[in-house]
Amino acid sequence: MKEIVEKYSGDSNILVLVLDFETLDCEEAVATSINSSGCRVLSTKHSELDKLIGLRLAGVDKMIKGRIREVRPEEVRVAFEFQDDVACEKRKERRRPVSIAANVSASEKTKFLKCKIVDASLSGCRLHCEHLEFLSDSIILKIPGMDLPVRGCIMWRSGNYAGVKMMWQFSGKTEFMAAEKIKPPVPHKKGRLENGQRVMKAQKSSPFGLKRGH
Repeated sequence: MKEIVEKYSGDSNILVLVLDFETLDCEEAVATSINSSGCRVLSTKHSELDKLIGLRLAGVDKMIKGRIREVRPEEVRVAFEFQDDVACEKRKERRRPVSIAANVSASEKTKFLKCKIVDASLSGCRLHCEHLEFLSDSIILKIPGMDLPVRGCIMWRSGNYAGVKMMWQFSGKTEFMAAEKIKPPVPHKKGRLENGQRVMKAQKSSPFGLKRGH
């Protein structure tokens, strides 16, 4: 099994989903210069030095936690913070107000209920749901822009509001280095002919399930 560093070091461009833990916004970007300690992310809207973000590379099932260490005009340098690292920086979390329509359920096999996330941070969020009584303390959240559901635990309830601890599934360094299915973006070959030229059909969604505008 080849290591990621051997396969994608240098200038290989890999499609990546960037998650802002403070707002739960998702953004598609391109990662390059991937190694065991970090990578460069191109054309990202994030420009706050020392900001903690989540990265999900196409082909890797778990998210990687990263911190922005350098900001340049068209890219940022991100240092990975793996789940199994012994030394982890502890910082006081900021909780920011958001308004995100999401779906919540007690399990993937039960009916999902509509809810709204009203504030968020790295460790959790506060949500509003009209039928909290139907939910157990262990829940699953489906957040727009994220192709993988997030598990959570309800820590408190008050009326139609609940405080949720997010159980993010971060990758460990050994697991990350052993991944072998990362694929760079590949253009589609399908299209139609117009005046002898092949016109490519625009993709309606990304490999991560994000809907694209027209």
